[in-house]
Amino acid sequence: MTQLSEPPAIPCPRDGSAEPHGTVVPMPPRLTKAVIRNFRLLRRTDLSFADKVTLCVGRNNTGKTSLAKLFAFFVARKKTTLHIEDFSADCYEEFLAAHRLFVSGEAEQARDTVPAVTLTLHIAYDKECGQYGPLAPFVVDLDPDCSEVVIKFAYALGDGALKEFFGGVAVGPDATVTLEQLGRGIPKHFETSVMAVDPTDEANVRPVDLADVRTLVRVDFVEAQRGLDDEGEGHAAPIGAVFEQLLTAAEQSQNATWLEELATSIDKMLVDTSGSLDSGLQQVRERVAPALEAFGYPGLGNQEFVTAARLDSKRLLRNFARIHYPGVAGVRFPESYSGLGTRNLVMILLRLFTCYRDHTATSPESGIHLVFLEEPEAHLHPQMQEAFVQQLTDSDGLFPQIDAEMRASMLGQAGAVEESCTAIGSSTRWNAQFVVTTHSAHVANRGHFSDIRYFRKEEDAVESGGEPGPARTVIKDLSQVTGDERFLRKYLTLTRADLYFADKAILVEGASERIFVPAAEERLVATRPGEPRQHQYVTLMEVGGAYAHRFYPLLKILGIPALIITDLDPVDDREPKIRKCLVSEAGRTSNQSIRAWSPEMADVTVAELLQRAETDPPIAGGNMCLAYQVPEEPGGPCGRTFEDAFALANRALFGLPRGDAPAEELEQQARSSVDTRLSKVDFALDHVLGDHDWQVPKYIRRGLEWLMAQDGTATKADVQ
Repeated sequence: MTQLSEPPAIPCPRDGSAEPHGTVVPMPPRLTKAVIRNFRLLRRTDLSFADKVTLCVGRNNTGKTSLAKLFAFFVARKKTTLHIEDFSADCYEEFLAAHRLFVSGEAEQARDTVPAVTLTLHIAYDKECGQYGPLAPFVVDLDPDCSEVVIKFAYALGDGALKEFFGGVAVGPDATVTLEQLGRGIPKHFETSVMAVDPTDEANVRPVDLADVRTLVRVDFVEAQRGLDDEGEGHAAPIGAVFEQLLTAAEQSQNATWLEELATSIDKMLVDTSGSLDSGLQQVRERVAPALEAFGYPGLGNQEFVTAARLDSKRLLRNFARIHYPGVAGVRFPESYSGLGTRNLVMILLRLFTCYRDHTATSPESGIHLVFLEEPEAHLHPQMQEAFVQQLTDSDGLFPQIDAEMRASMLGQAGAVEESCTAIGSSTRWNAQFVVTTHSAHVANRGHFSDIRYFRKEEDAVESGGEPGPARTVIKDLSQVTGDERFLRKYLTLTRADLYFADKAILVEGASERIFVPAAEERLVATRPGEPRQHQYVTLMEVGGAYAHRFYPLLKILGIPALIITDLDPVDDREPKIRKCLVSEAGRTSNQSIRAWSPEMADVTVAELLQRAETDPPIAGGNMCLAYQVPEEPGGPCGRTFEDAFALANRALFGLPRGDAPAEELEQQARSSVDTRLSKVDFALDHVLGDHDWQVPKYIRRGLEWLMAQDGTATKADVQ
C-alpha cells in the first residue's frame, strides 16, 4: 500500500473568519442566476440560486425537470443536438416568420429572427481573491469593482448555414411550409457555442472552451428513477454499482485519499486471488486436453492455450457487492428486503458521496459543483423527508469530514482523528450548490422560505370559443415575498400546507368552516348534474380571520385562484369602548382580512361592505376572491358569524319566521337559535353529518361558485 503524504497545512476557513495566523481566505465563487430562453416551457425564465440549497416546487409539468435537462445539454453534454420540440412553443411562429423573410430575400432579418436556445450563467466571486484560478478564462471586463463573470451557452443556427437550413425546405403551392419540414434541419445546421460575456458590456464577448467551463462548473444529477424497485431475477443491486463508481473516482484522484488506498488494497488482494485461480484453471485445462486432442487440437503450429484469471475490482463490485441487514439467528437479509425508503436514502447519500469524490478528484477546490437532486422524498416517510432537507445543507462539510476520519483511521492515528479532520476537512471543503426538485410539502416547508423557487405554468387568456395559446413557465423567487416571512414560514411548517402544489386554494376562518366547506362544495356539485366535474386539487387551509391577510402577498405571487372565507365581525364604534354587535347595529368591521383587502377598505363601513358585495363578491388581482357574510335576500338580515349566517339561510331548520320581520330582530333570533352548548366544531358536524336538509349560506355559495368557475390556469394578468 502506498504511503500517504503528510496532511496539508491548515488554511483559514472559507467563510472568511480568521485562523490564528490572522489571514483571511476569500469566499469561493457561487452561481447566482441562470437566464434561460426558448427551451420548452422555459421561454423567458430567470432562476436565482440560493447559496446552498435551492428548492424548486410546483405542480407537475411546470418545467422543473426541463431545467435539469438544459444544464445536462449545455454543461454536461449528455446530448449533442436538440429538436424542434425542444424549442418553446412560442418559437414556432418565429421559425415560420424567419422562413417567410428568407423567401422574400431579406436574409439578414431572417437570420435575426431564427430563435436560439440559450442559457446564461451569472457567477459571483470575491474580488479580493488575488488569483482567479478557473475563473480566469471568463474574466473579460476591465472594471476593478466588478465581481461577476457571465457565461452564455447558445444552440443557434450555425454561421453560413442560413441558405442550407431554409433552402432545402420545399414550399407548397399555397406558399406554406410546415414546422416538421423546418425541424428536420435543426440537428444538421444548429451548433452549440460558449461565450464569456462582459457583465458591464454585453457586446464584449469572447469564445471559451467547454473544458474551461467544466473546470469552473461541474454539474451532476441524482435523478428520480433510481432503480430501487426493480427486483427481477439477475438484476444487479444498484448500491453495488455505486461502489464501482466510487473506485473509478479514486483512480482519477489527483491526491492520495483513503478511497484510493482502499482500491489499491483490493486490487492487490485480487492479484493474489488471480494466482490461485490460475493454478485451478490450469488443472481444468489439463483434464480436458485429451478431449481436445481427439478433435485435432492444437493442430498446425502446435500452439496450445493457457488459462489465466483476470479479476476487475470495479466489475466485481457492480455484479457481486450486496448490502445485507442483520436478521435473526445469523440469517442476513439482502438489500431488496429493506424498505424502499431506507434504500432510497442510502442510494441518495452514496450517489452524493460519489459526486463529491468525482468533483474533488478532477476539479480545483475553487470550482463550483452544481448537483441536481430530483424528488428525494420518494418512499420516505414525512419525518425522514424533513430531516433529509435539513441535513442536506450541512453535507458540504460532512463528506470532507468523512474523508478526514477515514484517512486518520487508515493511518492508525486513533488519537489524532480530530486534528486530521480539522486539517483535511477544512482544506477540501465541498463547494456544492444543490438544486432540489420536489412535490413534497414536508420538504418544501422545512427549507428556508427564501430558498424556494415556485414554478408556475401560465397561458395567454383565451377568447370565448378560442383555442388555448402556447404555455410557458414563470419562476417566482419567494424571497421576494413582502410581508411577514417569519409568520408564513412558521405557519406553513406547522400546518404542512401544500399551497405550492395546489391548483386552487381556500382559506377559511376557523374549524367550523374547515369542516363545512368541503360538504358545501359537494352539495353545490350535486345540484349541477349536467356540468362536467373538474379534476383539480384544492387545498383547504384554516388560517383564522386575524391571519388570512398575511397570505395575500404570497397568493398574489403564486397566482393560483384563492378563495378567502372570513367573518364580517361588525363592531359598534360610536362609543369610546368598541363592542361586538349585530350587523344592523354596526359601524365598521374589526376583521383584518377585510380591512387589508385593498387600501380603500381599510376604514370601510359595514354598510359599504354589504353594498360592495350586493351582486358579486370582491375580487383582487384577478386570482383572489373575498367572501364574507351577506344577506340571503336584498335588504334582509345578515349574520355576523358562520353560525348566524347558516341559521338565517336555513330558517325552517332553526325555527325562524319567514315573514318581513325587522332585520335586527331576525339577526337576534338567529343568534339565540344557535345552541351555545355546542362548540363551533360540533355545530358544523351536527349539520354536515346529520340528516338535515340544509342550504349553503349565500356568501359561501357565491365564493365557491367563483372558485369552481376558475380553470386553475394562470394568465399573464394573474401572475404578477
